[in-house]
Amino acid sequence: MDYRFSFTDLFTREVDFDKDNQVKVSSIVIPQIQRPYAQGRTDGVCTYIRNMFLDEIFENLTSGNDDIFDLNFIYGIIKPNNNEYRMELLDGQQRLTTLFLLYWYITNAELDINQPESKFIRDCLSKFLYETRTTSTVFCQELSSYKVELGNKTPKEVIRNSKWYFKSFDRDSTISAMLTMLNAIHDRYTQQKQRSLFAKLQKLQFYVKSLGVFNLSEELYIKMNARGLQLSPFENFKADLTNFISQKEYGHFQEMMPLYKDGTADEVSFHFNFSVKLDAKWVDIFWKNGAEDFDNAYMSFFSRFFACKYIIASKNDVSDRDMRTDKTIRILYTNAEEQIGGNEYWGFKPFKTLLDEHPEYVETLDKVLDVLYSNERIIYKNMLPIWDKNNELAGDDFYCNTSSKISHIKLIALSAVIEYIEAMDSFDISTFECWMRVVWNVIENTNIDGLTPVSSLIRKLSMVIHFVATKMGTEKSFYKALSQWGIENSTEKENRALLEEVEKAKRISEDPLWEDIWKDVEKHPFFKGMVTFFYDPAMSKQDYAHNAKFVKSMFDEKGITKEYRDKHILIRAIVSQFNTWNEVNQLYVTERAENNKFLKNILASNEKVRAMFTHIANNNSILDVKANLQHYIDDAKEPQAWEDADTNGILAFETATKRLRKDIKMYDWISKVERERNGCFRVYWFEGHIMFAIPRKWYAKIALDTERAKMANDLCESYGFEFWDEEQKAMYDKYKDCFGNYIWIKQDRANCTLWIRFDLNHELKIQIECKTKKYAKELYEIFDSTSYIDEGEKCIQFENLTHYTKCKTYNKLCKVIESIYEAIPEA
Repeated sequence: MDYRFSFTDLFTREVDFDKDNQVKVSSIVIPQIQRPYAQGRTDGVCTYIRNMFLDEIFENLTSGNDDIFDLNFIYGIIKPNNNEYRMELLDGQQRLTTLFLLYWYITNAELDINQPESKFIRDCLSKFLYETRTTSTVFCQELSSYKVELGNKTPKEVIRNSKWYFKSFDRDSTISAMLTMLNAIHDRYTQQKQRSLFAKLQKLQFYVKSLGVFNLSEELYIKMNARGLQLSPFENFKADLTNFISQKEYGHFQEMMPLYKDGTADEVSFHFNFSVKLDAKWVDIFWKNGAEDFDNAYMSFFSRFFACKYIIASKNDVSDRDMRTDKTIRILYTNAEEQIGGNEYWGFKPFKTLLDEHPEYVETLDKVLDVLYSNERIIYKNMLPIWDKNNELAGDDFYCNTSSKISHIKLIALSAVIEYIEAMDSFDISTFECWMRVVWNVIENTNIDGLTPVSSLIRKLSMVIHFVATKMGTEKSFYKALSQWGIENSTEKENRALLEEVEKAKRISEDPLWEDIWKDVEKHPFFKGMVTFFYDPAMSKQDYAHNAKFVKSMFDEKGITKEYRDKHILIRAIVSQFNTWNEVNQLYVTERAENNKFLKNILASNEKVRAMFTHIANNNSILDVKANLQHYIDDAKEPQAWEDADTNGILAFETATKRLRKDIKMYDWISKVERERNGCFRVYWFEGHIMFAIPRKWYAKIALDTERAKMANDLCESYGFEFWDEEQKAMYDKYKDCFGNYIWIKQDRANCTLWIRFDLNHELKIQIECKTKKYAKELYEIFDSTSYIDEGEKCIQFENLTHYTKCKTYNKLCKVIESIYEAIPEA
């Protein structure tokens, strides 16, 4: 039977006992293993559920029409009990308990105790049995027959003062929740102008399913009730979702289909089948840590699923950039991940808004969960890229557990799985593995540093797999279909890593042997899928394999190998390909494999560097490769400074470029500091200089465009100056440069100290700090173009010089120093 029941119908009409027989139930039982009644709790989640439910009920009861209020379905196990039958509820406890309380309240308010209708209702109420605790059982039985005038008091006040109410009832959370619900019903009822609601209670109806008919009872009973007694956010969400599906006017939701259970020919509605699978089938996907983590894992999956679908659905309304501050994605993803394991339910509204516009996402959800259930091991193995695997069976099940918050990268991977399942007519293991190989290659080689690239890549991969699925429908292979993406979608702004995968697909579609060649190189611990920076489309398989052999020896999991860090020949050759200020400005230079992938980004994006690798790899020995690298350094293009650079600017850029190409000791220092500080050096403009530094680390900074350190040291050796900062002196002795924004050197004399400061903006300052004001005045009168630089007039400064190369600066500086020595001969 497939028709609706009211609360009282449960005890007067027949329900299915098995496939062939119907029986009348003598009682509805909430078994001991069920959780306490929760809709009357006072926490935020339950208050939200209670208010929403009562608002909908009273809106229907007072509407003035005969529309049925659909309470979805309840299901349970019907068990013979002597000559009677009792139904033990598996799902619907919360709703049915609220109806029990509503029937009691309105009957008590509107009917006399001796009216036949009142006696009938109270008889039905007495057959609703709570067995979670003895106190709950007694309370419900006493309440069923209780008649009282409330007057100006609340139900809770009156009932707690009744003779049959024991103090022990106060320690029963179910009873406390029932009293809270009765007060809430009382508030709604007394606020209504219409007080004749008894006759309309029949409008509150639901479907009744006896799961014994489908041989599901034991399975459901165990899994549903092993979750513990706390009403979780997932339980609230599940109720909202199944209620939405059952009431949504969308064709497929009402269609009849075979029950998912094997070995049965029974047909049920889509929404019923979906609900049963939620509790009996898909449970196994999330049952990793048993009941302890089950609800959290299930709820997290739904939040992540709808976060992915929202990003795709909102493409025309929310830009990738605006996704960073979007309120809905914050609820579905950002906040949801923060709240894993908490007991906060943020409501169904964001889900409902999305599903109202895209009810087909429920079908996708149904399909995805079915595929996850049937192909769990296959999907598990493909949720980890090949370069992260230590054996063939290794994988990841982050999509169905809550051991850690899901990362941006993993959310993209999950979305790629969802979109694949949605796009394809069936789940083909081979095609899925091809797809996930492409997905991981693209993810790994895209800069995922926030929600903007997450949104962009989720949307992009969705378009790609739906395009591929459409093309495969015309009997094309996966790779043949993928190879056509760039041809037919030329207007799309393309992801660089995706274009590489399209090129690989093209070669595989031409010759399937390319696939194993690509895969072998992709698993290299540094390349991680990025394997065309030494490739040319005209290459044969043999030529590419030859190139790959040499290039693989240049890199390992730490970055550039020891062989090619010798004299830093490889990184210097790479940097030598940059000869303009636009190319060098903001360039990160490192030999390491680090989280930001600066080195990989250069290899992936710069055509001159890629051409260099394609050329140098076409050699027969490491010695030949190194000789070619040195050739690229020595014969690099002449530097081209910024457009409006003056003579000094041109000189500064030439100096900086020369050092980046040939200063081996500078790279020695950089390597040391990077290891110590775990940072990367960047070229940038600061206070008139081309600086080379780890951002925000003043001690890990040098000026590339001046030979200030060399000049400072020569002055120390030739004129007896000394470095004010001993650490700068130590660095110069070992690496021939000094860190910092400034370099100070000084020389103490009889009545003063001579200071030379290599300052920012290429300013070179010469100062004399005198011991007395009188002596300072004497020197001030001796030297032209000097000025006091302190209020006490003890320190004078000469007119500023500039510091660039030693050739340009040093002689002028020496002349000033010697003129000072002539006036101050004694040391």
